[in-house]
Amino acid sequence: MSVTEIEIDELEDLPMPAVHGHPAQLGRLVDRLGSTLLAHRAGPRQPRRTVSTIVLHDPLDPPVIDPDAIVLGIAVADEAELTELIRALGQAGASALIVRDPLALSDRARSAADDGDIAVFGLVRGASWLQVAMLVVGALNLVVDGLPFDGLDSGRDLFTLADSLSALLRAPVTIEDLTSRVIAFSADQAGTDEPRRLTILGLRVPDMYSSVQREKGVFRDLYASERPLFFAEPAPGVLPRVAMRIQGGGEPLGSIWAVASEPLSLEQEKGMIEAAQVVALHMLRSRVSADAAQRLREAMTSALLDGGASAREAAQQLAIESSAACVIVFGPVENDDEVRVVADTHRAVNALQRYLQLTYPRAVAARLGGVVYAIVPLRDDDESGAAAMASLAGEFVSRLGTMTAFIAGVGGVVGDIGTLTRSRREADMAMRVLRSRPQEGARVARFSDVYAESLMLHIGDSLIADGIEIGGPLRALREYDASHGTHLVVTLWSWLEHFGDVSGAARAVHVHKNTFRYRLERIEDVAGIELDDPDVRFGLMLQFRLPTSRAVRANGQ
Repeated sequence: MSVTEIEIDELEDLPMPAVHGHPAQLGRLVDRLGSTLLAHRAGPRQPRRTVSTIVLHDPLDPPVIDPDAIVLGIAVADEAELTELIRALGQAGASALIVRDPLALSDRARSAADDGDIAVFGLVRGASWLQVAMLVVGALNLVVDGLPFDGLDSGRDLFTLADSLSALLRAPVTIEDLTSRVIAFSADQAGTDEPRRLTILGLRVPDMYSSVQREKGVFRDLYASERPLFFAEPAPGVLPRVAMRIQGGGEPLGSIWAVASEPLSLEQEKGMIEAAQVVALHMLRSRVSADAAQRLREAMTSALLDGGASAREAAQQLAIESSAACVIVFGPVENDDEVRVVADTHRAVNALQRYLQLTYPRAVAARLGGVVYAIVPLRDDDESGAAAMASLAGEFVSRLGTMTAFIAGVGGVVGDIGTLTRSRREADMAMRVLRSRPQEGARVARFSDVYAESLMLHIGDSLIADGIEIGGPLRALREYDASHGTHLVVTLWSWLEHFGDVSGAARAVHVHKNTFRYRLERIEDVAGIELDDPDVRFGLMLQFRLPTSRAVRANGQ
């Protein structure tokens, strides 16, 4: 799989703070991924070297390199660029650089790696950079913001468990969830087949194999058995496998697969059963942890949006108290199927959290009141930040694969996190403007771009709240049109929109300009107004801009 723009966008920065239980070391990465995905090419191996974070190298926007970072050299084009990058990373104190194989390292590049005390690895062709980043997180058992990342429980390393089980069975092992997504695998995958190779590279069993297994009833038999099952040919072209269900509380959670040429011994069966029980406990803990993480995100997001002291306390916990920030709100265009909309909104918040984690790692997102709010810390509080957020929102809603169509409102950037409630109000109003004009098909709006329309909505709200109906000349014209079959309201609207240009206004409503002039005279007579009066024109234009007049403005003739 080649590198895509999507992967580059999504991998800008993955933070990896404190590790619980054992330190994240470079040797662990080599042990887990070395024989499968990575090959050491240059520089010292340093198995005990600490790893702090993963950073994407973008030559067009060079990132800040933290000490002991692993750098993904996605866009390294030639040997000279590679040598310069190695030197720069050595000066920054990075621990390792991963670049795509085949890798031609010159003596200058090797010398730079040795001098900079940085290990250089080659990544096997076909592996996705996004998948590699996730694998590194899992292999090193790192956590983000004190919470498990991607369902990994820091108290139990599934990669270590897979290695131990592989040694017992003398067979390569994968641990998979119910969707055949790989959540861990043993380091030694030698002697396997093409389906296993594709599974490791894609972190998922290819559909062409998993669908056949389902049709053959492999999973039905597997989830019904309390012991490991031997499958001589689980799918065409697949080597024999031994599989064991993972089950917790009577609920299937996944399965463990080993490439084995024959059924297991009793001792090996016992070890596989015990391993499945440990994995089940891990997955159940991860589910509880994920629920707790979601509740924490909702509480943090709500506190930030409320503003004031509670917002500052939440910002301190998230280490964003000194950052500028922007609020984006995502919501369905309409709620025609409540059940489907609720389900799609849950999917949207989960997808948004993952999306933001890869591009703005300190951002938080949560579902509140039927919509999804995202709070994104920014470096600066200038207008470019809001423009970037609008671009981010547009890209996300365009990629969101749900049946429900989503739109997004983008608030302004605030320099003080305690005033974030202002950005929230602006985001809410921007989304409301979009909902008020669904026929236009816009998916994203910045508050600064729809300020006038939001002001009209506020005025309309005030009129409705006070029980005030639109009266005066415009009401008289509407009643006249209804009783006489004329088109005076549309004529007046077109004339005002064209700033009194009769020829242009007449063309817009498809009538002769003489007919149009006659209608203007009738408007003055029926409504009792003088169109030469600027105050009259302003009052009429204001009324036309109110939401209650939108249907009139949309009509033509």
